[in-house]
Amino acid sequence: MLNADQLESVAALRRGLHLCPELSGREERTMAAISAFLRERTSLEVQNMGGWLLATHWEGEDLPWIGFRADMDAIPCDEAACGARHGCGHDGHSAILCGLGMMLEGARLGRNIHLIFQGAEETGEGARRVCETWPRLDKIERVYALHNIPGFPKGAVLMREGCFACASCGLIVRVKGRPAHAAYPAEGANPIALLSRLALEVRDMAQDVLAGGNRLLMVTLIGIRAGGENFGLSASEGQLNLTLRGHSKADIDALIRRIRAWTEAGCAQEGMKCAFELRDEFCDTTNDDAAYADALSRFAAAGLSVATLREPMRWSEDFGWFLKRVPGLYFGIGAGEDWPGLHTAAFEFDDGLIPIALRALWALCR
Repeated sequence: MLNADQLESVAALRRGLHLCPELSGREERTMAAISAFLRERTSLEVQNMGGWLLATHWEGEDLPWIGFRADMDAIPCDEAACGARHGCGHDGHSAILCGLGMMLEGARLGRNIHLIFQGAEETGEGARRVCETWPRLDKIERVYALHNIPGFPKGAVLMREGCFACASCGLIVRVKGRPAHAAYPAEGANPIALLSRLALEVRDMAQDVLAGGNRLLMVTLIGIRAGGENFGLSASEGQLNLTLRGHSKADIDALIRRIRAWTEAGCAQEGMKCAFELRDEFCDTTNDDAAYADALSRFAAAGLSVATLREPMRWSEDFGWFLKRVPGLYFGIGAGEDWPGLHTAAFEFDDGLIPIALRALWALCR
């Protein structure tokens, strides 16, 4: 493990990152700070991969590879001068991975290790970009990531077999009809009734997809907009905004197909057109069974306190894109039952979690 001075340097890095929060896709100062920290304190090969950083611990050509990923971006915040703040703890996750980089210095573990510092987690774009553009990902045998999670005992390693965090996406349904004078609405095509019916029926569609299965598939009505305040004009355009969330991306995809088919049929009947747009798309973060079992035994051997989650987290995490390509594990570190919640105004990462998280990552390295 790191000594007290080294742990303080990791905590100081975390505090420095906290002071330069950057939105998804704009993590330039963050990457510069991480790169400088690793270059000054380790002999890891550090590469700027264009929007993300890669630091590599190399032991031999024929040895297996594993990977560890940390997110770097901050959340939007109108109150902050820069428009962003670290309200989710990604500053802590990045600092922890830098601490692991220090622990790897001079180590002989019988494997090569990639440390992946990934941006744009909050929008779901960062991990997807890495997975689509980095050919060496397929060389990795297992990939790991963690997240601090308030509301659970401080320092507990939070594990779950199968789905750890839900898939989700934003869906915009746009319908375009024809305008008409309010005195002659039948001469136009007004989308308000169709969009309203969709808003009322979409939850039943979700239940049809589940077909009685014991899985989560939920629809949140985010907003509906159509027409205006011209009382002489019948509305001709409108849109419905939905958030779809569930244990399985396959269920969400099936629900989207039902929504499309229902809307297209309704538009065809009423002489209107429709279009669909996906936003902030996250797949389910589902752990590999073998990686889960292996990690359980490693954490127990390391003397870590392990708690099993009864159900998946409803929030989404773009690490799921990695797990669709490479077997691996996503787990949590309890931040304290009374610690302020993620994305709340009072939240800041607790530096007391750093040594516990490092013990967990080191157990997976050895």
